Amino acid sequence: MWAIQGVDGVPVLVEADRPQVGAGQILIEVSAAGVNRADLLQVAGHYPPPAGAPQTLGLEAAGTVVEVGPGVDSAWLGRAAVALVEGGAQAQFCAANVDLALPLPIAGRLNGYIAGAALLEAAVTAWHNLVDLGFPSDSWAGRFVLIQGGSGAVGTVAVQLAKALGATVGTTAGELDRCHKLTLLGADAAADYHNPDELLGMKQELTDGHGFDLILDVSGAGGLERNLELLAKHGILNIIGLQKGRHAQLDLGQVLTKSARIQGSAIRGLDVEAKARLVSAVGEHVWPLVQEQRIRPVIAYTLAFSKAKRAHKYLAKSTARPLGKIVLSTDA
Repeated sequence: MWAIQGVDGVPVLVEADRPQVGAGQILIEVSAAGVNRADLLQVAGHYPPPAGAPQTLGLEAAGTVVEVGPGVDSAWLGRAAVALVEGGAQAQFCAANVDLALPLPIAGRLNGYIAGAALLEAAVTAWHNLVDLGFPSDSWAGRFVLIQGGSGAVGTVAVQLAKALGATVGTTAGELDRCHKLTLLGADAAADYHNPDELLGMKQELTDGHGFDLILDVSGAGGLERNLELLAKHGILNIIGLQKGRHAQLDLGQVLTKSARIQGSAIRGLDVEAKARLVSAVGEHVWPLVQEQRIRPVIAYTLAFSKAKRAHKYLAKSTARPLGKIVLSTDA
């Protein structure tokens, strides 16, 4: 079968063995797969897959289930599904733990495949950081939430999910047009993250100076000081990316004064049981919002699998980054 792997720092199509399907697993004939920053880091040699995971790239695979392993209900056979995996999604066939799979949320097979590949990993990340590491889903009324870097794959889902949960949502992007598009997704306000005064102004106007109860951030070290300024007392800062560096000085006085909580998360490093709980929660709480079109996939590009190198180039841009998710598809 064909698969996309990193060779000499570049993603390329290679021949690979078809995965063996073990107990509790399904085999998906892949129609679409998402592209994530983890893929770029893996190809560059900075983010190796966990022990036992395939070298093939890709963290979410959407397609048709063509084989089931021992202990798996045969009703999965022929089903259109999307699954979260530790690697191997960008291939002709992908083996996945059935507990990390969901039926596609959108009717219409090809559109559903692309939507599923665009949504699952981002939805799992957003739910984990907003709810598991943030606030229970029934306590969001009156909360102020800031999604830093809201135009990315996770950010576009997190903006919509936070709004659906009942929060007042602020977000940031690098261009006025992107800010406008994020308000169309439901954000109550959007600011240019290049402009500190605009950020502080959004805090004052949107929260009446209270600050944000929860901040979801992709910038890492480069945004730490500013995020502490924007955070409310007893606020939570969840760091999910390191786009502006990994080493920073921290004013612990601000952390103490605000009784703030700073934490990081990476879905790929969670054990199967933890991921299964997250996927189940997404199926129960987020998929119905997708069916109701209260959460929509935002797709920047849909490219053929043979164009993986171009997809990585788009995602690696330092300016004019993709708005939403890049998806590889057999139907591109």
